[in-house]
Amino acid sequence: MGSYDHMKTIDLINKNTDHSKNILIVFPSAFSANKMDELKSFISKKLQLSNITVSKIVNEETCITFEVGDVVEAAAITSEMFGIDKVAIAKRIENDFNDVVNEIVHIGKQIILPGEKFFVKVCTSDSAKKKISYVGRDIEFAAVGNLVAELSHLRATPVKNELGADKIILAYVSKDSAYVCLQIEEALGGLPFGYQNKKVTCGIHNILSLLSCMLSMKCGFIPELFILYTNEYDLKENAKMFGNIAYKMAIRKHTIRIMHIDIPDGYDNNIKFMLQESISARISTLLPGKQLVVPLSAAIHPPWFVEKVTDKIVHARKSYWMPLVLLTTGIYHEAIAMGLKDKTMLIDVLINNMTFTKLEYKKYQRMIDTSSKVALKNMKTISLNVGPNYLHNIIDSV
Repeated sequence: MGSYDHMKTIDLINKNTDHSKNILIVFPSAFSANKMDELKSFISKKLQLSNITVSKIVNEETCITFEVGDVVEAAAITSEMFGIDKVAIAKRIENDFNDVVNEIVHIGKQIILPGEKFFVKVCTSDSAKKKISYVGRDIEFAAVGNLVAELSHLRATPVKNELGADKIILAYVSKDSAYVCLQIEEALGGLPFGYQNKKVTCGIHNILSLLSCMLSMKCGFIPELFILYTNEYDLKENAKMFGNIAYKMAIRKHTIRIMHIDIPDGYDNNIKFMLQESISARISTLLPGKQLVVPLSAAIHPPWFVEKVTDKIVHARKSYWMPLVLLTTGIYHEAIAMGLKDKTMLIDVLINNMTFTKLEYKKYQRMIDTSSKVALKNMKTISLNVGPNYLHNIIDSV
């Protein structure tokens, strides 16, 4: 949520004297549509871990509404959860035709800026269609007409679809109520966190490992994390990546393994990168977990290297998941969708500078094995709550 929109939403909420009518609406992903109970439990637990009270939850067929103590904070938290497509802060009103039209116009006048293009969308539940005397299109037509008149001095104009809109005003009409959204945020999609009830071992040592871990979470797995680092800067950056993951989990206390790997400063970045990948994969096979997440992509790593790594995993009698293996530009799309747009330049560096040969791999094989065993021998395991001081807690522990 941008800072302007965030403050605008807070202002709108504060102007409403009846705060009980401000509702959090969660729109499940297609993968969660038949898993509403799990998703409700996941959201409630996450909000409670953040000390946000949940007083009422209502299934509204294609969405879930939550009455919460702090709706703005709740929206920010749920937009960072898996199993959800969109999150909205909405005003709850009666589902009378005029009430819905008036509320859309009222909100539109406050959130649409000069020169912006806007789109009004009204969704109705199946149960509502049997009870109300209008259809969503009637509301859209009336509300757009009124908004055009009200906003003529701002030169704000309606558009025919969501793609061309600067602002979208979404209304959802249910059997007993209607909800008009003040703010809508994209969420992470996928399955609810932990839905597979399977743990997977994930190493954190670069942007590809971070993205692979998050994609495994998007598929409902629970990551068991270890952090690798070569120096203090590495430790700090990789600990930040751990935090990025941990904040998206419905878990208060986390246990992580931290290992230092010794790679001499004289190596160029390509060799250092491939040694980190090799050591991380080797350590994964030596840790207790049976399911591993391997952050390799055929678009970045040489195919022979992917084969070497996977052969060693199979030889260790473990199985693996490779979320990135066949992605090309999809790596960028997934990174942006996961809120990692600022790290896509690191992916560019890897793609454009990757050179590593079988001969070099063979040359460093002994070093890879030795470094992996030494890292494991000196491994530190810490438990912590992820809060404002988690980064210092990790750094101080080593």
